[in-house]
This record gives sequence, C-alpha cells and structure tokens, in this order.
Amino acid sequence: MSKSVQTNTLLFAALFKERGVLATLVVAQVIATILAFAPATADDIWIRLGGISLFLHLTFLSSLTWLYLLRKPLANLGQPWQLSALMASLLLTTAVFSGLLVTYGGDFIAQQHTYQFILRNLLVAFLVTALFIQFLTIHFEKDQQTNALARAELDALQARIRPHFLYNSLNTAAELTHYDPQAAEQAILALAALSQAAMRVGKETALSDEIALTQQYIALESWRFADRLQVNWQLPEQLPEITIPCLTLQPLLENAVCHGVEPSLTGAIIYVELHISKRSLVILVENPISSQQQKRSGNGMALNNIRQRLDLYYQGHAKLTMTTRGDIFRVKLVLPLAINNAKEQA
Repeated sequence: MSKSVQTNTLLFAALFKERGVLATLVVAQVIATILAFAPATADDIWIRLGGISLFLHLTFLSSLTWLYLLRKPLANLGQPWQLSALMASLLLTTAVFSGLLVTYGGDFIAQQHTYQFILRNLLVAFLVTALFIQFLTIHFEKDQQTNALARAELDALQARIRPHFLYNSLNTAAELTHYDPQAAEQAILALAALSQAAMRVGKETALSDEIALTQQYIALESWRFADRLQVNWQLPEQLPEITIPCLTLQPLLENAVCHGVEPSLTGAIIYVELHISKRSLVILVENPISSQQQKRSGNGMALNNIRQRLDLYYQGHAKLTMTTRGDIFRVKLVLPLAINNAKEQA
C-alpha cells in the first residue's frame, strides 16, 4: 500500500479520540514539568509549574480544536499539507497565547525579554511538533500496513464464501429447471443477488438490505426443502437506518439450514430475533439439533468465518457466542453501533 495519505484519510485523526486527547495532555504535562524544573533556582517552583502547565494545556487543546474543526477539508489534502497544517496550528496557537501572556501576565515573565520569551516558546513548540510528527508518521504507516493485511484477509475469506454460494444455489436452480422453469428463473435471480453480496464482503450495507438479502436466501432454500424449512422472524416494527458489514446475517441462517434443517427428515423451525439499542445490535438465531448432525463435517465453519470478518471490521469489539441447550443450538451476535457510527462520521 502506498505510504501517501489517501483521499478522505486524516493523518492525525487518532488525536481527536479519547486516548489521543489524554495522550496530548500527558505529553503537555511532561514538557511542563521539564521546563519548570529546568532552572537552577528553586524559587516558586510550584507556581512556575502551574503556570507552564496551564499555558501548554491551553495551547495544545486549542490547536487540536482548530484541527478538529477543519478535519474534513484537511482530510482531502495530501500528507505534506496535513503535517504543515499541524505544525502551523501549534505554532500559531503558541504565538497567540505567548502574546496574551506577555500582555496580561507580566509578573510571570517580568525577568524575561518579551521577544526572547515568545521566540523561545516557538522554538520549543517547533521541536516538540517535529518530534511528534515523526512518531505520527511511523504510527500512520504501521496502521496502513495493518489495514492492508486486514484487507488481504477479507479477500481470502471472500474467496472462500463465493464457491459456497455457487455450489449450493446452482444445484437448486438446476433441479428446478426440470419441473418449474419460472421458479428456476427466480432462483437464478436470487443467486445473482447472493453472488453480488459475496463480492461485497467487508463492505457496509443497510440493515434492511441485509435482511432482504437473507430472506432471498431463505426463499432460494425453500425450493430445496419445501415445508421442511420454516423461519420465524421476530423483527422490530421499524428498522433503524444503520449499516452493518455485508453478509453478516445471511451466513447465520445458512449455518442453521445446513446443520439444523438439512440433516433432519422432518425439517425444523429457525428462530431469528433482532434487538436494537443505542449502543448495539443483537442478533439471535436458534435451530434444533438433528440427531444426524454429529455425522456432518464442517459444522461451525461459517460461524468462524463471520467471527474473523467481524474481528477485522470492528477491531475485536464484536462478540459472537455459540451455546447448546438441550436440542437447541443458539448463536448470539452483538455488534457495537457506536464504532459503526464513528466510522460513518469520520
């Protein structure tokens, strides 16, 4: 992956998060402590520390505020311009607060020449920012490499998903052509939608579209199993306008069909529940365990695939758990909406 900043990528976006702001305050306090204890004299050392700390915290936080307000236009600029904006913002803020301190805090700098005071502050700000830019560039390049590796892993998972769709669905369409050409046509259209979704693994889709896609899959499988396959949907009356990774719900149903319905001679009922709160989306899928299921191989492969993809997408914040109670197999998937919304706003 190229080391240059891509469109809509902000080099120092991490500074606007809680950990970034905290790190900024810690660095400012460390610098303030060093500057306060640097002189040989120990006169009023704690007052000096308090004044320098206040000055640096105001300078750093004000600089971050300006950068945050300008984050959208800055994200469209290249890496040199973003780093220049970071340097300019901190130097300008340092000059402004140094001037205010000269004007209203004369007692604090009574023994120092005004221009020397401002120039010294600008020099310190320049050196600290230059050092910080080096660490920021290293962090960004490492993050780009991590994203490239995650993208490669998602592509590998996508390659494993696509043949699975084709194998199951083409067999269904081939069987339908012998006695119901119209149903075969509908099956091929559903297969096209599923194959298109497989191409979008790792990308976002609306929750309503993911449910519609899953229902298309169920309709496709219903031609195979007829009355043996039943799905009990328990959905909210009104679905919120949120996005989730493509092919999140459908593989859960596919796993339930393969390991709950197909091995059973009498069929089974699959229960699907969606619970939505301000912070998370909870998906519950239950299917009965057939007595023949233990003879099948590959049980849980789709679930492991989902877990890997969601770990990459949500950076470990999504949770997928599997439990067995009696003859019922239950999958619970919890997706954090806060992280999802943060990606949309970035």
